[in-house]
Amino acid sequence: MTARPTGVEASCDGPTGCDDCPDSAAIRSDFASRTARQVRADGREDGWTRRRAPGRLIDLCPHCRTHLTTDIEEPQP
Repeated sequence: MTARPTGVEASCDGPTGCDDCPDSAAIRSDFASRTARQVRADGREDGWTRRRAPGRLIDLCPHCRTHLTTDIEEPQP
């Protein structure tokens, strides 16, 4: 049996950018999507957004986007 990578999953980073999404949301990727860029493009079709935070990107589902706090918290080391 051979295992092959099936692609990338992008999940919601929650309304503050560093907590859990209350819906545990993840982007439903198209079968042909293999890279993070392709999966995020699939998510934009469903209302997902991406924000820049210091040193990283934050993916937000439609629910968390509407409940987003204005201050994105810095990740703790």
